[in-house]
Amino acid sequence: MKIERLIGIIMLLLQRELVSASEMATMFEVSKRTIFRDIDTLSMANIPIYTIAGTKGGIGIMPTYKVDKKLLTADDLTAIIASLDGMEQLLSSAETKKTLQKMKNMLDHSSEPPKSSISLDFSNLSMKKELNAKVESLYLAIKKHQLVELSYIDRTGNQTVRKTEPYHLLFRNRSWYLQGYSLERSDFRTFKMSRIVELKTLEDTFEARPFVVKPFGMTADRPTFLMHEVTLIVDKIAREQIVERFDPVEISQHDEEHFLVKVTLPDHEAGYRFLLQLGTHVTIQNRDDFYDNFVDYLAEIQGKYI
Repeated sequence: MKIERLIGIIMLLLQRELVSASEMATMFEVSKRTIFRDIDTLSMANIPIYTIAGTKGGIGIMPTYKVDKKLLTADDLTAIIASLDGMEQLLSSAETKKTLQKMKNMLDHSSEPPKSSISLDFSNLSMKKELNAKVESLYLAIKKHQLVELSYIDRTGNQTVRKTEPYHLLFRNRSWYLQGYSLERSDFRTFKMSRIVELKTLEDTFEARPFVVKPFGMTADRPTFLMHEVTLIVDKIAREQIVERFDPVEISQHDEEHFLVKVTLPDHEAGYRFLLQLGTHVTIQNRDDFYDNFVDYLAEIQGKYI
């Protein structure tokens, strides 16, 4: 859109002394003629833009305007670039790459750019190309207001086909989720991307409904489990995983090598699987119904290998 491009030109010129019309045209993916028309528009709006002819010339904003009206500092841009770089790792769309490059180009190239004290690295996430492709397809469907058809397996193993209006992508705890309006359920639903067996983007478009990002909690079709406070004896390795998973968590020293940890877990397979992830690094201290149910679950697993 033109207004977005005009704002982008102003932000660019506030960070760079001179920028050639050719570089701007490439950055904003328009012709040089369009850039010059944009410059005329900004000049008519009393933005003090000037041009210098020649191979070392370009387009700039009067320095006094820079001092008084600066929108973003180099530190601001560096922080934005760090965030965009993390997003580009998760969502490798062409649009995100272009935005990231535009922000990098807005830094002052005449001096050493400031080093960010924060960086985001998602390179160790084991997300398959198939899953990334689904995320990118949904991202485009959201932008274009296109309906999608999902072949979906819910948490109980039931597989259904859902025609859905996609509204929002959420990355949480190493997993992608889609929040959308299910036409079959006549309500908003949250779908875990790894449970989508097949995804089709339909030609049909939809008129967006009022939507706010849904809180990530219990939903109408999500089963509730009996929650149980469990006291665990964990070693230093398991302690790390407990701290990352639970907040807040009650931890006290048990001996030189172990800690006592009180957590609340579902008395259900979901809770038992979490303990299995910790392997030999955890022991349940209190012998109660949760303990007995967990032991029965272990026996059921063992029975499958006898």
